[in-house]
Amino acid sequence: MKAFVLSVLLSPLFCGTVFSQSYSIDISKPGDKVFEGHLQLGSNKDPEGNVMGANSLYFTRNGKPWFPVMGEFHFCRFPKAQWEESILRMKAAGIDVIATYIFWIYHEETEGSWDWSEDLDLRTFVALCKKHGIYVVARLGPWCHGEVRNGGFPDWLLRKKIKTRTNDSLYLDYSKILFTQINKQLSGLYFKQGGPVIGVQIENEFRFNNPKGLAHITSLLHIAKAVGIDVPLYTATGWPGSNIRQNELIPVWGGYPEAPWDKRTTQLSPSANYLFDTLRSDPNIGNDINGTAKDTNNYTGYRYPYSTAEIGGGIQITYHRRPIIKPQDVTALAYTKIGSGANLIGYYMFHGGHNKIGKLSSFQESKATGNPNDYPILNYDFQAPLGEWGQVQPSYKEFKALHLFLNDFGDRLAICNTYFPTKKPFGPSDSATLRWSIRGKDGSGFVFINNFQRQINMQTLKNVQLNIQLPNGTTLKIPEDNPIDIPANLTTIWPINMAMGDALLTAATAQPLCILHNGLTDTYVFFASDNVKATYWIDTKNITGYEPCKGIDIIKEKDNYQIKANAPGTGSLLVFTLANGRHLEILTLTQAQAFDSWKATLRGKERLVISSGIVLVNEGRMQLQNIADPKLEWSIFPKPDSKVPQQGTAITQKTDGFFSRYTCKLPAKKTTVNWKEDINLPATLTPVVLLKIKGADSANFSMPAYNTILQSVPGAHYYKIDIPKEAFKNSDHLILQIDYSGDTQALYADGKLIADNFYNGQPMIVALDTAYAGKSLVALVTPLTDDRKIFFEKGIREPLAGRAVAEILQIKILPKYEIDLTRTY
Repeated sequence: MKAFVLSVLLSPLFCGTVFSQSYSIDISKPGDKVFEGHLQLGSNKDPEGNVMGANSLYFTRNGKPWFPVMGEFHFCRFPKAQWEESILRMKAAGIDVIATYIFWIYHEETEGSWDWSEDLDLRTFVALCKKHGIYVVARLGPWCHGEVRNGGFPDWLLRKKIKTRTNDSLYLDYSKILFTQINKQLSGLYFKQGGPVIGVQIENEFRFNNPKGLAHITSLLHIAKAVGIDVPLYTATGWPGSNIRQNELIPVWGGYPEAPWDKRTTQLSPSANYLFDTLRSDPNIGNDINGTAKDTNNYTGYRYPYSTAEIGGGIQITYHRRPIIKPQDVTALAYTKIGSGANLIGYYMFHGGHNKIGKLSSFQESKATGNPNDYPILNYDFQAPLGEWGQVQPSYKEFKALHLFLNDFGDRLAICNTYFPTKKPFGPSDSATLRWSIRGKDGSGFVFINNFQRQINMQTLKNVQLNIQLPNGTTLKIPEDNPIDIPANLTTIWPINMAMGDALLTAATAQPLCILHNGLTDTYVFFASDNVKATYWIDTKNITGYEPCKGIDIIKEKDNYQIKANAPGTGSLLVFTLANGRHLEILTLTQAQAFDSWKATLRGKERLVISSGIVLVNEGRMQLQNIADPKLEWSIFPKPDSKVPQQGTAITQKTDGFFSRYTCKLPAKKTTVNWKEDINLPATLTPVVLLKIKGADSANFSMPAYNTILQSVPGAHYYKIDIPKEAFKNSDHLILQIDYSGDTQALYADGKLIADNFYNGQPMIVALDTAYAGKSLVALVTPLTDDRKIFFEKGIREPLAGRAVAEILQIKILPKYEIDLTRTY
């Protein structure tokens, strides 16, 4: 690329815009030496000869680099009948490993009486993961946390004279019984047996950077191995303190956008998790139990791949803290941690759910049971990409775009070292300094940019020039001609010196999405981030020609093509012919199209499907789903070779750039629901007894005030909701959206709690199956009063101040529309 000299003008730190800034990163020096063979892994070869492994930098499959994408989904918190569709939705989002807790109290609520049936059927869940090619990491405990009663310990265990979470011999004996039971469920499903279970986590949030802690966690590990739990990878959470010189457990780390377990009810300081740095232990994570964690930031000679298990896919709300999590609050965390060196990205949670109600108690964490926080009895939505009822939530598609990249480019990324700039932000509140890093190896790699910070109004950084010192002594400049503006809230990945077959992409200001391999043609799909012009610099070597495309400008310079994708979209496709006879295609989509993209193999070809709906492909079956909108639309590239058969449903087909676009409008479903306030209902109910917590503020009872059975609560309002049978016509589920104002809401059927919610300004979502057709439900809304010490996002509580509010504003049914295109594709 041509050299470019830029005069640098620095503006005052907090002015409205920042002018002409030059930033540098030196990637000329090799990173830490990668060493292997030191980790004491379990059996890591399956019956077909596939091998799973890890060195000090990255994970491997059959000796090749692998970047795992792991999402947490608790099988026991979701109906068994819907597990398979949820697994498919996670797979469609690019998740290739599912992590799941095994909560002891769920399976042995009464001592000696084990239950692995119905929604607790671990074996069936893992078998479904195997069916769909998803690996599994089982989080064994014995103590799990997971916002479960006693952290997962059964009540009967705590009544014994046992020192839990220590090497107390009796505690280890009971732990052995638990691990033996788990092994019975997983036997035959371990990786060495051709199954999907590649790892287990021992304990959780346990400090083992001291001799006593290390002795205990290794005792648990050895018990697990002794009873037959034999997997390639054994892990333990790195926080609140881990021994990073031992070779048996790989530390896994975490970071969240908020800390609803924090005891304060004021806005927290901006989080350092949004900065590219060596920080691995979120100082706020688990501080309700373990206190504030300290991270030395010293990982010289680190012995394991930098792995995460709890990057916030969302956040649960507690009674006293009720944050609202927007998509970039969580996706930017993932970009930042990957750009800081993470080689396994694991989300907690990726799929929400709801707690069970046991035979002896409810299973949520609460102050009444000695835990530090009050959570809803049932709701564990977590504001995750897939919510409490399996519904697709706003962050899902943004995560999917990142994961498509990791699925297809992760092998290149995993081998890369991490490099940070010479000029860094002074802290999370600095909105005037570029946040960036490079993952690179031998001059090739990826630039990570995150101009986003939760709670901060970020600035557009004007006229930015990136200078990258390469191993060959040259400096790569991005852009090579005119500096670029970095928009506020831009989060992106740009490739440098990336091979595309025999061609070399020197640099780009567009984010790679995925690759489609079809015969002699390789299609590299990119997208232009909002307010960023997509420009590519490609070395002319090995390129013999190209096909011009409207909306794409190509300038041939001495040794490279400069390509400007002026009109990103389905019509922005540039085709190069290479010297080896193959074809290289570069498709540039818009950011919105990238978020709506789904990769699938259809009719023997790798294709890209663009649809705002939900696309599921399973064993040749393609299904499209919409919520509330009967019009389904999708575009496919490469175009199918033949027209779409009608299958009894009118489908229109037309050309959409280089895609084929299809539209189908299904009959609209009539979705009315009758509801009204019932002021007479409290007189027929037994009053609830509110339990005060010792030392708590007088206004803060043990929450929630509602119960697992319908009772009369002081000040509450009651609503009857009639669910018409016809609402279930041609559907086995329907979704209710309940807009309300108040403190909490609980929904009952036949007097039993079926759903609940802590108000944070967002609607309550409830999914109902056919068992509720024709039934009347009762909603109980407790009042929000000024004396409640609760953190709300700005603008949520203020309109309600000065009055006790407990009212339902609107109830809507959101019907599900779907079309099966099995015979079509």
